[in-house]
Amino acid sequence: MTDLRLPTDERPQGNRLLEMRLSGLSCLIAWILATAIFFGCVALFGGPSENDATESAYGSWAIAHGVPSCSYSPLSSVTHSYLPEYGVGPRTAPLWPLLSGGLAALTRIGHRVPFPSQEALGVGCATAYQAMYGWAEDARVLLPTTGLGYVSWFALLAGVVALVRAAGRGRRVWEAFAVILVALSPTVWMPLLDYYHPEDILALGLILAGMACMIRREWIVGGVLFGLAVTSQQFALLALLPLLVVVSGRPRWKLLISSGVTWLVIVLPLVAVTSGRAFGSAVYGTGDGMTLGGTVLWETGLRGQPLAVFARGLPIVVAVGIAWWGQQRKGQRMLEPVPMVALIAVTLSLRIVFEQGLFGYKFMVLSVMLIMLGVVRGRVPAYLIGWIALTTLAFNPIPWGVGVNARSWGGYAATTLEVFCMAATGLVIALDLGHRRRVRWYLVAGLVLAICAFGQWPPIQNSLRQPLPLWFWQVLLVGSGVAMAATPLVKFVRSAESGAEPRVWSAPEVPNARST
Repeated sequence: MTDLRLPTDERPQGNRLLEMRLSGLSCLIAWILATAIFFGCVALFGGPSENDATESAYGSWAIAHGVPSCSYSPLSSVTHSYLPEYGVGPRTAPLWPLLSGGLAALTRIGHRVPFPSQEALGVGCATAYQAMYGWAEDARVLLPTTGLGYVSWFALLAGVVALVRAAGRGRRVWEAFAVILVALSPTVWMPLLDYYHPEDILALGLILAGMACMIRREWIVGGVLFGLAVTSQQFALLALLPLLVVVSGRPRWKLLISSGVTWLVIVLPLVAVTSGRAFGSAVYGTGDGMTLGGTVLWETGLRGQPLAVFARGLPIVVAVGIAWWGQQRKGQRMLEPVPMVALIAVTLSLRIVFEQGLFGYKFMVLSVMLIMLGVVRGRVPAYLIGWIALTTLAFNPIPWGVGVNARSWGGYAATTLEVFCMAATGLVIALDLGHRRRVRWYLVAGLVLAICAFGQWPPIQNSLRQPLPLWFWQVLLVGSGVAMAATPLVKFVRSAESGAEPRVWSAPEVPNARST
């Protein structure tokens, strides 16, 4: 295995502490601490939300009780008399219902109340949702089922560690810094706290692990991981397809075949037993169903099928185009850690660039990818922390009011978060002026924007709804996030081979690489 670590004389200055080696026990302690932070923050602010939970819960219950044929029942059987938190929307791709269904079976969730019989589920599962709804109400299983969402964190943790180690920064303080910073990021809590989408966390963890395999030239294992990611959430195609463009020769076929076979192995059995009903969910995933609109794409006036094509198809086209542009200029050097992480950060961000509906949990992917890019490059800029803070304020992650998982003090906590972020930013600006005689204008701009958008005097509990239009936040936050990801990518691709961009990674050439 080629040593992909940074040579000593090329390590960034000022990161001596982060470059210090850690023992195996220290790494384990960092993982446990990061897990405790993530679990603790989600639990403290209300636990996993029931919003959107039924997109996967009904399928999980059917699988857990040995009736996979009803895991994707006909939506026409649903009436509108149900409580809102039990309503059925777009269904989750197969991997998470299979995983949560297996966990529900192991933990015996809902087994104290008999599950509906085949007769109650109806011919072709025509009345399955009515029957499962009544059973869920009696068994009180929705909240325990959402609790299974915590498990998705372990996939993300494993992916972060795998990528950091493959990039040569593992078993150092960098590894502990990466996992703890990811766990501390409110955008990472949002897929559980805001709307229940653990499949997004699971898919990102698999993507990161697959990227680690790409660095190590483990094409088949990487393909399996990417195939699993696509069966968890459709946006994983925005990572897999660009890599298929960058990789060439036999490795490309290994990656394509292994990912395709994995997808078929997971999807085809469910498609067969559900009479084809699982296919649409496996292809489209979630996130494009009920929307509040307000994004740039929505404001163009597109609706119906054209809107769906643009929201789901255009990101893939643009992602492939970006990958082709990089591959034509740098070839297999695009598989080095920094350009590859930057490339995938840009392509994954295209999901929210072309979204028809924008929610806070959709920023989770871009946030984690920007953190990983900073760690791999050896410098996490302060403006990235500011970007995460501003995103947190714009899309409040703390449930409050009538939220199903809201705490009585949630509104006060959300307001306190606003005040804290603005006060901390003001303090940093003051320290810069007093001790360093400098001004970081991005901090000033962020503080002014936060005060205008969220500030009030005296600070009291408020609705925390964005007074600025959603498309504004999309342009500002998504645009700046994409710029942070694209800058190192563009510099790398445009740099001359002579050394305009220092080549600090010595990855093996793909044609000579062997699958392990």
